[in-house]
Amino acid sequence: MFTASDFSHLKFLEGRWEGTGPDGKPFYEEYSFPSSTEMRSSRYADNTFSTVQDGSVVALHEGRVTSTWNEFTWQASELTDGKACFVPISAPSSFCWERVSINSVQVTQRWTDQNGQAQQYVVPLQRL
Repeated sequence: MFTASDFSHLKFLEGRWEGTGPDGKPFYEEYSFPSSTEMRSSRYADNTFSTVQDGSVVALHEGRVTSTWNEFTWQASELTDGKACFVPISAPSSFCWERVSINSVQVTQRWTDQNGQAQQYVVPLQRL
């Protein structure tokens, strides 16, 4: 069971970020908090932050924190100062956001490949 105080630990993500995807190309995201129990992630086409391409929602409801992106859903397993981890409810992987510094975050995605081998990929984000 998570509280609004636990949910507030996600605030380290608030703002605009540039990341580097697995393909080596940059991407641009913004994390905003329209309420004390909701965080929105918006992915933009470029660094002008003018055209939203995609997005997700992280929300606290009745003690559960869930992340929803299209048809995929995750549930928070850890929310601490500077770290938030999510496990799949109906998704192919788990992920964690982790603060490296005030202007740097890493997103670690973990999954099991078709051969049953554990895999992971780390996506660096830099605050703009």
